[in-house]
Amino acid sequence: MNKAKLYRARYLLPIASAPLEDGALLVDGERIAAVGRFAELRRADAELVDCGDAVLLPPFANAHTHLELTHYSHWQSIVGEISTPGSFVDWILQVIRVKRRMVPNRYLLSLQEGIRLALASGTGAVGDILSCFPARTAYAMSPLKGRLYYETLGLDPARNQEILRTIGDLLDKGRVGALEAGISPHSPYTLSAEYLEEIFDFARRRGVPVATHLAESVDEVAFLEGAEGPLARVLYPYVGWREMLPPPARRTPVAYLADRGGLVAGNLLIHGVQVTERDVGRLAQAGASIVLCPRSNARLGVGRAPVELYLEQGVPLALGTDSLASCETLSLWDEIAFARSWFEGRLSPPQLLTMATRNGATVLGLGGEMGVLEANRGAHFQVLVPPSLPPAADLEEFLCSPGRSAEVAALYLDGREVLQKG
Repeated sequence: MNKAKLYRARYLLPIASAPLEDGALLVDGERIAAVGRFAELRRADAELVDCGDAVLLPPFANAHTHLELTHYSHWQSIVGEISTPGSFVDWILQVIRVKRRMVPNRYLLSLQEGIRLALASGTGAVGDILSCFPARTAYAMSPLKGRLYYETLGLDPARNQEILRTIGDLLDKGRVGALEAGISPHSPYTLSAEYLEEIFDFARRRGVPVATHLAESVDEVAFLEGAEGPLARVLYPYVGWREMLPPPARRTPVAYLADRGGLVAGNLLIHGVQVTERDVGRLAQAGASIVLCPRSNARLGVGRAPVELYLEQGVPLALGTDSLASCETLSLWDEIAFARSWFEGRLSPPQLLTMATRNGATVLGLGGEMGVLEANRGAHFQVLVPPSLPPAADLEEFLCSPGRSAEVAALYLDGREVLQKG
């Protein structure tokens, strides 16, 4: 029988409570047995693992990413798409051109690297969107938890039915590694109203989680309001949808989603930048959650999410990195540091750390297992070892400052070290 282990560190940050100095985590097999100060938990029958001047905290839950695009910059070089897009729609067109020229094996290798980078930065769970379904085998032996959403988009009814049947077959196979399988209708502007309704009905009947990009840009707002703007003028003709342009919906993205039956708690909504106060009220009433991707939003110039409205209305917020097609790293440490300045103090350090841990775990269906350090939860935690540490009163502010990514020294999932460096 394996001996229980007592992990000791200068600071332990449970998330559900204030930081503990000289904290300790008692781990028995795959579960946390106790959390407290070292003096209170010290026992002779437990193996001591002294982490020294370190911080123990829950692993991050990256609630929205596209890990299959981890090699995107390399792919750009291969196909000669190295220019910087001038607008949101220009960026979409570039992504389409690059992805069309990639073979499935490149997606597999890219996803494998994305998994490694996620683990290396202290991430233990992901909400990953996958468009190249064969690449899912990368997760077969991965310790990452969370959800894998099979993506679908398009306006051709026959092709849509074929994709939905394929996704149904994949869902029948169940989990992918340690990830629950779900479905991701890409966005309101890349699917017909009828197909969106069918997907949401399909998900309800199957009892599977859903994730949808929503209200990301002003272009999306213009498209749904009046069937106009760059999405209608540029994207639709480019992908051969010129004759399938829908009539003006005269709805905000949130209202449009509600009309299609998608404004439900089981649909994880991503971005939520272009929303009105009334929209936020509807999101709150529906019990919906929003995943913010501030670095991606800033890079693509789509605006800044109204976090104060979300906080006022009680809409749960999580964090995601999006992909390396619109972000520099897959580290939520970097996302937190950027968000601290991007939102100009509207999100406090405790709120940001909670978004990256407890809230992220909750929106990915791991609320009772991961996200906080407390007895009877899974033994999931990361160990941060900076060159120096501040006084306890300054710890959370310190953790939200730049430079933390490189300081992740260990990551434990189910009581096992899984960090992948190099």
